Amino acid sequence: MGALTYEPDFTSAVTESSIDLDDLAEQAQDVLQGQSDDVLENLLALNGSSAGARPKALIGFDKEHNHIVHGASALPKGYAPWLVKFANTQDGIDAGAIEYVYTLMAGEAGIDMMPSHLFSAKNSAGYFATKRFDRDGKARLHTHTACGLLHSDFRTPTLDYQDLLALTHHLTRDMREVEKMFRIAVFNVLAHNRDDHSKNFTFLMDANGGWGVSPAYDLTFSSGPSGEQSTMVMGEGKTPNLTHLKALGKEAGLTKPKVTNIIDQTQNALSHWGNLAKVHGVRAANIRMIEGRIKAV
Repeated sequence: MGALTYEPDFTSAVTESSIDLDDLAEQAQDVLQGQSDDVLENLLALNGSSAGARPKALIGFDKEHNHIVHGASALPKGYAPWLVKFANTQDGIDAGAIEYVYTLMAGEAGIDMMPSHLFSAKNSAGYFATKRFDRDGKARLHTHTACGLLHSDFRTPTLDYQDLLALTHHLTRDMREVEKMFRIAVFNVLAHNRDDHSKNFTFLMDANGGWGVSPAYDLTFSSGPSGEQSTMVMGEGKTPNLTHLKALGKEAGLTKPKVTNIIDQTQNALSHWGNLAKVHGVRAANIRMIEGRIKAV
């Protein structure tokens, strides 16, 4: 991922033959459950270095959204680099659909998001996919996570959103970028996305050496360590609320009207959870459970 590469490159050349996501998902489960070794090399080749809790594959997706090919290296003409996720052994069959709906709501909340897609699946509500933000055509964009910049352990709660907003201001010198990070903080708290660890915040560097907040990613319903936010809000991890978010915005130098507007816009976007989740195949029990968590903040 990002702009850094290794030489010499021993990866196999990209092929224009299409791949079957259902077959790949079954292979991923075989590997996760320790039932198969013969597909591991293929999965690693597709995965590239995207890492994360869920098995992923780097693919090429055509403009008409009809065909996909292996996408870890150069792509055929007319294809763009995307990433598709598969369920892990702890996920339900609607994990992909839940993340897709969260992505739609985040965009409505004013968060910068990459285009996303929900692939149909035989044995689940679908596979979530998103266009990669570390590529612009054939150009490779340099990326750095908050984890890497701050040497923060992403496995344990070590950050507060105060730290992330201060880092954003120090790195970008742009209050518009600080506002972007604040919007992500508000969404994560109000949408009960508690797996908001330091690897889930990334910065992109442009050709002139300028930094900016990357489009948001890994936005979905989740619980953090012991059910708390992985990244605290003004020192609060267990039950952060609107009071903490307003204090965070003030601390970051955002005006009171701006903070209020961002919170209102986010709450309005999240109010569409039930309808969107039903349309995209989220199970009724999960719709009710997540709606209850959203309304509890």
